[in-house]
Order: sequence, then structure tokens, then C-alpha cells
Amino acid sequence: MTDSELQNLLKSSPQAGHRAVIEEYTGYVYAIVYNKLRSCGTNEDVDECVSDVFASFLMKYKPDSGYEGDLRGYIGTIAKRTAISRYRSLSTKFGRSVSIEEESVGELRDTADIEESAEKADTQRILIDAVENLGEPDSTIILQSFFYNRTAKQIAEMVSMTTAAVLMRKGRALKRLKDILSRSGITL
Repeated sequence: MTDSELQNLLKSSPQAGHRAVIEEYTGYVYAIVYNKLRSCGTNEDVDECVSDVFASFLMKYKPDSGYEGDLRGYIGTIAKRTAISRYRSLSTKFGRSVSIEEESVGELRDTADIEESAEKADTQRILIDAVENLGEPDSTIILQSFFYNRTAKQIAEMVSMTTAAVLMRKGRALKRLKDILSRSGITL
């Protein structure tokens, strides 16, 4: 379901819209929360934080506000902020916080290259947009094949096609994707 469809559903039937948002984004939110809490939280902490993310979304998102942006980004931001807050509370609870006056603070500096991270995020966004621009069923075939590691037979059942047709469309879609990405300055 697309963001505009979800937003329209939230306007017309809030309860059904909330249910659809949760179904659509649970995996995404879980991945964000798990990555933030895996070093200090339990599975119960992760599940509780995921629930808090959706509760926060349901309380804060107003379909009548005129927001027409990316719901995925909106929910992702809530998930990151909620998970960071939970991480801080869990770290403090278990005595894992470090005072700024300690000599070991220098060891806590982030070694991640911000420029490289930003470039990687841009590349990922371009790739996702390019896959979406392939149209259906090609985008589904590519996503299911490369992101979910599904076989051609499994994909064929999902999109109501033969296995041979899926393989043929996959090959053509990959060529089109390569052309789209090369125009964007990304080489494979």
C-alpha cells in the first residue's frame, strides 16, 4: 500500500488506517528499534518500544493536518527517537552511563564517517526510487528476489505468473534498473 493510499485510509477510516499502518511498517520499525536496543535491551524491551512507536504515531499523526510527506520517514523518525530515548533509559537503569569528566570519554567518540553514511543513504534512496519506477510487477519481482531472497517459483505464486515469465521479467527489469542507475551516476 502506498503512502497516499494509507493517508487517504487514515482520513476516511482512522481505525482501518491505523491497522494498515501497523501492518505495513511493523518490520521496518522493529528493525530500527532492534538495531538501537540490541546491546542493552531484551526482546521484551524491543517489543515494548515498537508498541510505543506506534502509540506515539497514532497520537501525533493527524490526517487533517495537511501533511503529505513520506509516512515511512515520519514513522522512521519516531522509531529512532523513541529507541534512542529507551536506550538512554535502559543504559542509565543498568549503570552503563559515562560521566563527561571521566578520562575514558575519549574512547566513546564515534568513528563512523558521516560523509560516507550520508552518501550511502543517498545511494540507497536512489536505488529504492529506481526500483519503484520500474512499475509493477517488475518492482515486486526485484524486491522479492534481492531483498527477501525469494525464489522465482515463490515470486511467480505471489504475482500470479509462471516461473519462466518471472525470470524473463527479472532479467529485463535488471537491465532497465542498470540504465536508470547509470543515468543517476551509480554504476554496478
